[in-house]
Amino acid sequence: MRRFHSLLFHRSAAALIDALYALRFPKLTRRFRRIHGRAPKFALPETYYDWMQWRKVFDHNPLFITLGDKLKAKDYIAQHIPTLPLPRTLWIGDGSTAIPEEVLQGNVVVKTSDGSGRNFFIRNGEYNRDELSLTLKRWLSEGAYERRFGEWAYSRMKRRIFVEELLPSSTGLLIDISVRAGSGQVAFGSLVVHAKSDRESTIYLSRDGERLSVECGEGVSQADLDALPIPQGYEAAISHAARLSQNIDYARFDFLWSDGVLYGGEITVYPGSGIDLLHLQTQRTDATPMFVWDVRKSWFLSTPQPGWRGIYREMLLDELDQRENAATS
Repeated sequence: MRRFHSLLFHRSAAALIDALYALRFPKLTRRFRRIHGRAPKFALPETYYDWMQWRKVFDHNPLFITLGDKLKAKDYIAQHIPTLPLPRTLWIGDGSTAIPEEVLQGNVVVKTSDGSGRNFFIRNGEYNRDELSLTLKRWLSEGAYERRFGEWAYSRMKRRIFVEELLPSSTGLLIDISVRAGSGQVAFGSLVVHAKSDRESTIYLSRDGERLSVECGEGVSQADLDALPIPQGYEAAISHAARLSQNIDYARFDFLWSDGVLYGGEITVYPGSGIDLLHLQTQRTDATPMFVWDVRKSWFLSTPQPGWRGIYREMLLDELDQRENAATS
């Protein structure tokens, strides 16, 4: 009878929490429903995508503020893996001061320290100054990701503009290597080619380099991706991600492979906002996010919480216990 009442309480409280957060984040909820066919389960997550929404609204780990800031993430990577080269930062500003003309000569990319998709590429010093000014103005006026999609950490960051060197590539093909890892364990990796274009394509790989599935961009065939060799730096990226994730319950660790050199990149705690589907087709249970993501090691569940959050924390831990008991019985 006690178990029945406990389950009833869990479900009733969860329904209330889900409804409240759906009202608070309508854009997040609509986008999630459009892609997954249902509303997110904020209170009692079931899938990887639910747990990502839970992370946004509950797991306010102070470390996420550092990891989500591209400039601070560089420092974090350098601190933990000092031998790993990083793209050089050429200039940093807050948007109130124009970028010096001499910084924009050559091959560079202008970015913001927060968010994703904010990249203005300049090659051979050729660009339209008005276009750059309008782009920067738009970036700085855009609302925080926290208001639209619940990504809490971004609301705590100071947004800065910076200019970074564009890595050299004699072949013209720069490969992004991303690795999903948590608590020192790696789930899987991916190679992204033609990034940030209509031709963007992804090859999913196990941590030991087995090809799992592909996602083809415009005009790119599976045969094209099958012919692409796995970069020699992939194994090192796997090792670096495992090391960087020692004190992080789960994240995506990004690297760049250019002209035979592996560079550190970014650390993403809300990859794809936790909503976009992972086109990861594999029968290997050890090559999935939840295989390495031990949510009990999250900041929220491993740290005492005040008020109603403390009650909810105990409820969720009890729920996890019940799920584990049911799975082993």
